Amino acid sequence: MKNLLLLAFAFFAASASAQATFNLYPDTVSVTVDLGAEEIGAYNNITNLTGSDIVIRWERTINIIDPDTLFTRVCDPIQCYAEFVDTKTFTLPANSTAPMSVHLYKAQGQNASAFVQLKYTDLAQPDAHQYSYYIFNSAPSGTNDVLPAANVKLYPNPVVESFSLDNAGEVSRIRVFSTDGRQVAVFNASAGQTYSLASQAAGTYVVALESKSGKIFQAIGIRKN
Repeated sequence: MKNLLLLAFAFFAASASAQATFNLYPDTVSVTVDLGAEEIGAYNNITNLTGSDIVIRWERTINIIDPDTLFTRVCDPIQCYAEFVDTKTFTLPANSTAPMSVHLYKAQGQNASAFVQLKYTDLAQPDAHQYSYYIFNSAPSGTNDVLPAANVKLYPNPVVESFSLDNAGEVSRIRVFSTDGRQVAVFNASAGQTYSLASQAAGTYVVALESKSGKIFQAIGIRKN
């Protein structure tokens, strides 16, 4: 009985330690790029769910940027960093919420698009990560360029071999990225189709959905088992 109690306690402790200590809202931010602007920001918040201060590391990955002469900067609760800074740490006080943002810089009058990922880690739980995605799209040029609502559902998640999409009538192409920004798969979307990830290693990926006008309008984080 004593051994069973010890095992139960160990299981409970392991489960408790794996619980999320922070969350991100929203985890995906999509903004329209004003043609006349030189700086465009995409904003969300990070919240400490615990009664203690936690140290968060963020890491930026630029999945897509067009044209490639553009650059982005990350602002965390401490400061905004230069475009060449890809990772920093900050302390998030107990039970607090703080802003995060990614900023896209371009020339005035220039069309631009980008898809940026931030990976967040509580340094006390180095093997547990959360992600947020920042999507920048140039302003629509006509009625056919208006982005669909970001309400596509992906299942199952975690993925074993393949996944499907619901409410995906406006999806034209599906891009799958690894967390280091490599595009590992691309599919042309069609009704009732399943999309195979059988050749990919187990791990975390992001599925980026393109509209019929060729713009990413939704990103979904998935786990491949």
